[in-house]
Amino acid sequence: MQNARALSKTALTLVTFLLLASAVFAISADQAVAIVTTQNNYLLPNETASVSKGMITYKGEDYIVVAAQSDSKVNAYIPLKNSTGEVASQDLEIRELIKTAIVYTQMSQLSQNVATADWPFSYSTKSYFYDLSTDFGSLMNSIITVQTELGKINDPSAKQLATSANALQVMAYDLSQESTKTANQVETARVFEQNFFNNPDTNEVSKYEDYYNAYFDEISSIKDKFNSLDAKLTELSQGIGALETTQITIDQKRSFQALLVLPTNARRLPNLFSSTDQLRTSIEGVFNDATNSEGYATALASRKVRNDAWLAMYGNNDELLKLDKSFTTLDSAATAVLSTDNVSLWTNQDAVSALKSNWSGAQSRFNNAEYVKAKAFAVSAQTNIKQIIAGGVTQPVDNSSDLLTKALIGLVVAIVIIFVLEKFVLNKKKKPEEYNEPNYK
Repeated sequence: MQNARALSKTALTLVTFLLLASAVFAISADQAVAIVTTQNNYLLPNETASVSKGMITYKGEDYIVVAAQSDSKVNAYIPLKNSTGEVASQDLEIRELIKTAIVYTQMSQLSQNVATADWPFSYSTKSYFYDLSTDFGSLMNSIITVQTELGKINDPSAKQLATSANALQVMAYDLSQESTKTANQVETARVFEQNFFNNPDTNEVSKYEDYYNAYFDEISSIKDKFNSLDAKLTELSQGIGALETTQITIDQKRSFQALLVLPTNARRLPNLFSSTDQLRTSIEGVFNDATNSEGYATALASRKVRNDAWLAMYGNNDELLKLDKSFTTLDSAATAVLSTDNVSLWTNQDAVSALKSNWSGAQSRFNNAEYVKAKAFAVSAQTNIKQIIAGGVTQPVDNSSDLLTKALIGLVVAIVIIFVLEKFVLNKKKKPEEYNEPNYK
């Protein structure tokens, strides 16, 4: 029992640790923007980065999706894993995250630009269809009343109109039932949409689209049935007006016709059909745009290649930093090594020449968007810098011993010259004295 409790405590501690670790490594929206703009270089010139939603879930893991845009147009999406800040790497993972980001951001914006009463999945829409169901039920009862009264009139035309009224009451009943069904669907979809806006999940996008497809199909069905009911009501009302007054009084006609008027809520349907058609175009456009996640994934792959080259050239470089604390990047290292003050001091001048060529090649290829080649040149340039640093600088020549030797030799030569000159002068003085000496015998 004690062992079981100990294991339970250990498991609880481990779970707590993992939760805390997850919280520690979570990134904020500002950090996500910094990751793609300063720590990396995923944005092109004149682009800005934004995060429209804190988290999007993919297979139970949270991601932040950063949008790169210019002139209000999104050019790329960069999904970052919330627990590590790393850019998503798997193709399916990237496509699903981008698709969800597109649907979430565009549907959120669209819902904010449409009046709440006109938004499909809202309390207002749900209530409207519930009210509509009640109104069509009331209309059905009114039609039944008219049908019953027409059936009592001993006139073939009235009997025929009663048969038409019977078909009309079936249509009204059908619309009442379909309005209830639509109201229930709207409420289910409303809850789903609210949850999706709060916690978008890649697994829910298809279901979200299905809700809208079902709604639009329902509205289309109601539109067809309503138009038929409206036309039949008008036809029945005109038929009653045409009945012979010998069988029915004018007041009866007017009473029957008053019962065959569309309810107030039903009269709003044409406007709803029109606004729904417009919304349908916009909403279907959102989901169609989301299918282009493959194109955005391809754009991201291209930017990854560019970013790899940028990191090799201008990103923080731990290897070079070990050689010199000022070598934070390959760019700073190459600049320092090839500076006017230092370039001629290095012992390995062959590596210096290679560095000049490779670094220039990396820069020119990067500027020409040849990122794979730029990275290759950068890797070679880094190797050159390591070779240069390993070779060190040329040691200054110590000429002190040579100078001493030369000085001694010079001194000896000077002494010899002085000695020779002195000897010569003495000899020259002695010779005239010897020549003039008297010869005594």
